[in-house]
Amino acid sequence: MSNVRVLVGTHKGAFILTADGKREKWDVSGPHFAGWEIYHMKGSTVDPNRIYASQTSDWFGQIIQRSDDGGKTWLQPGTPTGAPVMSLEGMPKGESNKFVYDTSDETGKPLTTHQSHDGTPHPWEFKRVWHLEPSLDDPDTVLAGIEDAALFRSIDGGQTWAELPGLRGQRPLLRFFACGEDVTHEPADAPLPQAIASGTEPFYIIGAIAGG
Repeated sequence: MSNVRVLVGTHKGAFILTADGKREKWDVSGPHFAGWEIYHMKGSTVDPNRIYASQTSDWFGQIIQRSDDGGKTWLQPGTPTGAPVMSLEGMPKGESNKFVYDTSDETGKPLTTHQSHDGTPHPWEFKRVWHLEPSLDDPDTVLAGIEDAALFRSIDGGQTWAELPGLRGQRPLLRFFACGEDVTHEPADAPLPQAIASGTEPFYIIGAIAGG
């Protein structure tokens, strides 16, 4: 009988719950990153020991955490080797600067505005990672759905991130809502050729058009 693992992100840290197939008794590991908001945790289907977590603070910023041993130990893959992971005040260093919108002429889209939840134009600005989705065939490849709504990809285990700007450029077909960053297409009956549209709360990677 196979074991069961549940990854839980809360406003006060992360927890890993494990049980056998009967689910009668659970072992709880945590809290990991106690006191921090954990917006999402996801394990790789290729390597179950590889877990990605989005650790966020309005004060300290965004941090991507990664475990290669099922949550026993964690590292910040975006921090260069040998560089301190803690500030002088003893707090983890944010890595929000790893998520930069692609505005290049070759591959990017201009940073204009999008429609906020109250109907007013809002400038694009990175706030946090809502959702992490590891690849189905490569543990080092992972997608990140962020606020303001955009899609990023890492192919080196979370060390570096690059935007897939096709999502951000789909306007007026796509409208972005800042209240939870749900993304919907409008009008509702508009065709989405070669697209997969899905959604969960508070944010999910909602579509891929021509590979993002």
